[in-house]
Amino acid sequence: MIASPSRRTALAALAALAAHGLLAACASTPPAGGPMDVTSFHRLRRFADTPSGRIAYVAQGQGPVALFLHGVPLNGLHWRYVMAQLQDRRRCIALDLMGLGHTQIAPAQDVSFTAQARVVREFLDALGIEQVDLVGNDSGGAVAQIFAANNPQRLRTLTLTNCDTHDNWP
Repeated sequence: MIASPSRRTALAALAALAAHGLLAACASTPPAGGPMDVTSFHRLRRFADTPSGRIAYVAQGQGPVALFLHGVPLNGLHWRYVMAQLQDRRRCIALDLMGLGHTQIAPAQDVSFTAQARVVREFLDALGIEQVDLVGNDSGGAVAQIFAANNPQRLRTLTLTNCDTHDNWP
């Protein structure tokens, strides 16, 4: 059976997180009960008010924060498999980047990668979170790299999976 792109991303992220010591073992299947279904995920959605907009996110679990950034054209639901694996070790937060998912922004809001990285900082400030284990996939990885370069003190770890890099993005 061929894994879906979301499932492959989850497995790659779990492997990278295991390399960072965040997982004692890297399982290839979701825990008992599996990841959240779409309805359950949407039911957990919250919003954080920032200067750039009303940022949608889902959080589950306890412990140090692991923040997940999705690529375009996805949203935070992309991370449900990884969140299911880590929720007993981390407070997993998957936000919807600006212009995607359920995040609400002004029509003229800048949604460049630099602006997206700024909103990550604003989001963390709004929730009172000082440091994160930051995980980025696809264009979310590009946003994560810009955030990391501008806010190194906010990172415990940085994990990039199959992502855009400088001069290698659309």
